Amino acid sequence: MTVLAKHKRQLLFIYSCESSFSKEMLAYASAVDKKLQIINICKEKISDTIWLEIAAMLNVTLGELFSPKHSNAENVGGVTSFDETDWLKLINSKPSLLQVPIVVNADKALRIKEKTDMMNVLDN
Repeated sequence: MTVLAKHKRQLLFIYSCESSFSKEMLAYASAVDKKLQIINICKEKISDTIWLEIAAMLNVTLGELFSPKHSNAENVGGVTSFDETDWLKLINSKPSLLQVPIVVNADKALRIKEKTDMMNVLDN
């Protein structure tokens, strides 16, 4: 059973305002010809269930979603021994760990790592 609303005419943009790249990609996402739902995880928490669903859609672990070694992210040590519960607690307390935005459209999710990724979303 899915928790995320997944409509073809809606684009869900999840980002951290502490990431300059994410803010830049938000400007591109605003140009899309679809209803845009924006979630800034610095201001709005995402439930654990939704984070797990997003990770499953992307076929990655929670640890792969977040960037504890990124220069803009808060310093977090010992991440190699973190389990799902640890990652879920961490992302809710340190949203800077999400350095690239996540876009969900219909049944697809994509981590926007480069501008070209966002352009591909806009073209679909």
